[in-house]
Amino acid sequence: MNKYIPNILSILRVICSVLLILLIDNRIGFVCLYLVIGLTDVLDGFIARRFMVESNLGAKLDSVADFVFYIILFFICVNLYSSIITVSYKIAIIVIIFIRLINLLLTKIKYKKFVFVHTIANKVSGVLLYFLPVVILFKQNDIIIWIIFIVVFIAAIEELSITIKYSEVKLNRISIFCK
Repeated sequence: MNKYIPNILSILRVICSVLLILLIDNRIGFVCLYLVIGLTDVLDGFIARRFMVESNLGAKLDSVADFVFYIILFFICVNLYSSIITVSYKIAIIVIIFIRLINLLLTKIKYKKFVFVHTIANKVSGVLLYFLPVVILFKQNDIIIWIIFIVVFIAAIEELSITIKYSEVKLNRISIFCK
């Protein structure tokens, strides 16, 4: 049973991400579900590594769950906080999503399947993106928000570069600088 838990957590993250839309007007429910999403994101990888049940399917499910979460979060933030999220923020987010989509298209063409590479930069950017709504809500300093966008942009470019550079798929590649 242990070998299925990380995949179940990733699938749960997709379901919870979709449910966030239903809880937009329920702050307590929204925050609780948001915390569950963050917890499942941390736990799925931890459990997979701890019990040595990492798999290509698990890596793909984790990446899909992340992608679904961030797309839904983007639309929720734009709808709820349109007065807070400036045009320049929206442009930065759209550019990053565009790079990610180009990478997905390229991986489909090159490897005959959609691939999300788990680099250190992608993991760091995932953590930063998770906290981005809180940073935007309590906007104390635009520099922090732009640092987050720059890190996420660099992670997206690195993943695209990995796709262009390498002929074989390695989902858990640490960085473009490491084989």
